[in-house]
Amino acid sequence: MLTELNWDFSDIILLIFIFIIGISITYFIIPPVIKLMIKKNYVGYDIHKNSKPQVAESGGISIVIGYSITSIFLIFVFPQFSNDIFVLLVSVILSGIIGFLDDRIRLKSRYKVLLILFTGTVIFIANFFGFINIESPTIPFLGQLRLNIIYPLLAPLIVAVFGNTVNMLEGYNGEGSGTCLIALISLFICGLIWNSAEAILFTTTGIAVIIPFFHYNKYPAKIFPGDVGTLSMGTIIAGVALFGSLEAAVFCALLIHVFNSFYVLYSVKGFFESSEIQEDKNDIILLEDDRIKASNNEKAALTLPRLILARGPLKERDLVNNFFAISIICGFFAIFTTLMMSVTINKIDFMLLVYFVPCLIILSSILLIFFPRIRGTISIMIIVMIGGYLLLFFIKLVIMPIDFANLVLFGILIPSNIIISLLIVIPCLGLWYYISIRYFQKESKKM
Repeated sequence: MLTELNWDFSDIILLIFIFIIGISITYFIIPPVIKLMIKKNYVGYDIHKNSKPQVAESGGISIVIGYSITSIFLIFVFPQFSNDIFVLLVSVILSGIIGFLDDRIRLKSRYKVLLILFTGTVIFIANFFGFINIESPTIPFLGQLRLNIIYPLLAPLIVAVFGNTVNMLEGYNGEGSGTCLIALISLFICGLIWNSAEAILFTTTGIAVIIPFFHYNKYPAKIFPGDVGTLSMGTIIAGVALFGSLEAAVFCALLIHVFNSFYVLYSVKGFFESSEIQEDKNDIILLEDDRIKASNNEKAALTLPRLILARGPLKERDLVNNFFAISIICGFFAIFTTLMMSVTINKIDFMLLVYFVPCLIILSSILLIFFPRIRGTISIMIIVMIGGYLLLFFIKLVIMPIDFANLVLFGILIPSNIIISLLIVIPCLGLWYYISIRYFQKESKKM
């Protein structure tokens, strides 16, 4: 249930206290986790360095433990949100367990997807029995959709999609944890704009536990998150979407992950993570000076790293910085989308949008000056954003006013306007998919 912020100064102090607890606990947990993983021989090789140093694997356990302890404190400090906090905590722990199993026994990708769907089922069951209340999403121009019965059924899918998209981009020092941290920071701002207490609580705890992990995971990495880390981070972000009613904003914040996932799915025809892809269709080549170049093999997987490297080799740290720049701009997209949502339902005045947008444009332009390799990718993302908004405006102006007879499926009332809108959206997604792949193929010729 979306709860508006009606906090006083003491509540803000308590939230800061929770934030400090989350950082402190996770920071002190990580060194023992590193020692334990090395002792158990749960180590991986840093394949993007010629020296191939051994690094502690499955370090995302520290994220799960830190998040669990912080959430327990959160329940005591904000008991009015205890149900939501508990359900998301259970989901994060289950995602972590599935990720740890995958780290150890290498589950097949399709089985992992099914298990993550089960994790999201916890949220659906809790909503079904009234333990929590998942509201229908709010979309720019359209407002809140009338999907009170259908939408909770999609909760498992949302958790699975966000969990796996985060998992598929991981592979370089600080990449996964850094992009998720940037996404959560932008979503914290979105939560303030959207006036969502749940979004503020869950982004705060997520940021608190990922900051110290990023400190150890950044270049040169002392710990890898493993699937236990990427899946749990993806689930935390999915929780912000579902409990904070920020689905559209979360999609924008993770647009870098979404793009990479679509490229990979197109090229390898299935759900694979970076390590599995490298074993079969290596997308990059490591040079003798530790620079990384894009593979010119036509059968190599299409990935976002390969797209950025198409214009020439880079050091790992520089490559990851390009990912961070894209993530920051995706965060700006999320903030803009939240502003549009707020204007749509008259939460804020339109003039705030007018004042805010130039600031986002200026900051994005500065990043594009310093990171020229991401200009093409960002241009495609902007085309997607503009096309999406035009499509939503068309649906609002033309489709929604028509009085169609609603459908009844298995006793569930389904608004026909929504069905027709989805039928219009699907070919538009196909067009975006075609444009983005064609751009990738054009860039690959420069290799």
